[in-house]
Amino acid sequence: MAHINQEIPREQWASYLAGISKQDATQWVRVESIDADTGDQPLADRLPLVDISLETKGSDSGAVQIIVGREDGRITHRILEPDLLIAEVDSQSGALECLEIGERGGKTLIFFERPTEAEEVSARF
Repeated sequence: MAHINQEIPREQWASYLAGISKQDATQWVRVESIDADTGDQPLADRLPLVDISLETKGSDSGAVQIIVGREDGRITHRILEPDLLIAEVDSQSGALECLEIGERGGKTLIFFERPTEAEEVSARF
């Protein structure tokens, strides 16, 4: 399967991230943080994406916030000084497979997955 990496211009970040948040909520995400000091740190595995957004006001202006989880527990990850946003899409379907958010000294990767039918049913109960 071929992929296309597309850098999203900074002036489009807010609308691009808002568009991802509005997508099908049945999609699961895996979130990893990678930096030179701590290496690869898994933050969330196969959880629904609740929201991903760019803070546009206040002292946190410019930060990206990712919220994943279910009603009984949510995980929030903030990237305070993002400097790069790259979307990896499937070249045939155009589906977003990974979002890379670069920051000084590291990056956060958000992998998008579709659960199998059996997993969707068990997740509802």
